[in-house]
Amino acid sequence: MRTRWDRIAAIVFSGTAWALALVAGPHMAHALRHPARLMAHASIGRRRDLG
Repeated sequence: MRTRWDRIAAIVFSGTAWALALVAGPHMAHALRHPARLMAHASIGRRRDLG
């Protein structure tokens, strides 16, 4: 029985894409709802690194 590496790669890639979407999706939705807060956190982080 031959292994279909292209099919295995497609399944792995699809699973990884779904996992990223499920993990990052809620965080991105929260960030898009509060862009001002997101920018404030980002600027604080940069200031702390420079200080």
